Amino acid sequence: MNPRCILDVGSYDRGDKIPSTKPNVMNNFRSSISGWISAYSYVLCFTILIPFLFSGCGDQRVQTITYLEYQPVYMSEQEFKSAVQMEEPRPLKEPGKIYFYNDYLFVNEVNEGVHIIDNSDPASPSRVGFVNIPANKDIAVKGDYLYADSQSDLLVFDLSNMQDVQLVSRKEDVFKLTADDYPEGPHQQVDPSKGIVVDWKKVEVQETCSGGCYGYGDYILMADGSSVSAPESPGGTGGSLARFAITGDYLYAVDSHNLITFDISAPEPMLASEKEVGWAIETIFPHNSMLFIGSQQAMYIYDVSTPEAPIQLSRYPHFTACDPVVVEGDFAYVTLRTGNTCARGVNRLDVLNVEDPKNPQKVGFYEMINPHGLGVDDSVLFVSEGEEGLKIMDVSDPYNVEQQRHITDIKARDVIPLDDVLMVTGKDGILQYDYSDINNVELLSTIPVEQDASE
Repeated sequence: MNPRCILDVGSYDRGDKIPSTKPNVMNNFRSSISGWISAYSYVLCFTILIPFLFSGCGDQRVQTITYLEYQPVYMSEQEFKSAVQMEEPRPLKEPGKIYFYNDYLFVNEVNEGVHIIDNSDPASPSRVGFVNIPANKDIAVKGDYLYADSQSDLLVFDLSNMQDVQLVSRKEDVFKLTADDYPEGPHQQVDPSKGIVVDWKKVEVQETCSGGCYGYGDYILMADGSSVSAPESPGGTGGSLARFAITGDYLYAVDSHNLITFDISAPEPMLASEKEVGWAIETIFPHNSMLFIGSQQAMYIYDVSTPEAPIQLSRYPHFTACDPVVVEGDFAYVTLRTGNTCARGVNRLDVLNVEDPKNPQKVGFYEMINPHGLGVDDSVLFVSEGEEGLKIMDVSDPYNVEQQRHITDIKARDVIPLDDVLMVTGKDGILQYDYSDINNVELLSTIPVEQDASE
């Protein structure tokens, strides 16, 4: 039934002439009281019905919205553990972290495992195999061992035979999962009784609601279904977005809040220490006897001269922004980027003098478009600009950084520059460039993103 205001205004229309009979005192009193009551009733009714009036004062607006929601993908504990095994090479679909070791390129397939690629000839890389690891995001290599996360567990693999990689150790529940590990945007609540969450998948959800529909923001879909907005170590070399770093006989890992140290002098890693660093920790980069840790609020420098017991030397605060860091010599290069989880940040490159690691000093900053990972080699800085390509910058004078080139026809997320070969990961796959002549950077090879034949 439509909301209505029924007011008792007598039997007269607005145009009628009211009789002029002279009322007595009681009639005046009654009329006055009646007038106040009628006015009060009118105001009260109008106030109550304001929302209805502004929404049409008829039937409430009923609408159906379509939005993206993340749905957890579950595995039973038995499936979760038994799924870990060496398999035939598979297509690259969603490349994540990258790691280079002893002519082999290890590429994380987000939440699924690790591609092993023979990269002895960067112009002609060949796929060796795939290590299936549910909920895997980070990797590192030292000697004959691959270290990888699997949800909250740390796994160790024997790489002595690249054709037959074997799991040799599983350290359970060493990484703490927090709200930061959940996808950005609407997502279903996790039901532990259904098993272990190994991934999240986007699904379209339709919902019918009355009045305004709130809480979906940029994830609401238009009618066409499109979104409105939507280091070198003794082991090997990782990208700037890495959460794992190896120095000597120690593996350092960061989760969203903590720095975790493992002694890896034996195949079975031993937990050496765990320290709370701060909020929204994202990356870790080893340099000399220090660790440079990037977070959405600050860059932290830790001394690991006593490797099993890292000590914080300093904290360099910055705008809330997604933040990887790389270091060469006495200078650190930090990219700050806006994003869903750091939307109030800035897009720029900060250059810091870290000669005194207890007191880092900013010596310059440069506006960027949307910087992601970065890498530096022999005074050449490579900055991934996401959808906007790759920038090559001369940092021979860190006080006056100059852009040399902007490659715009690629999508770059992270980079590893090593021995004149630049490895770039992005939405399109893995691209490798020869940068021996920085004025004539040449594409060597592409490992494209593709879909399984069954999809």
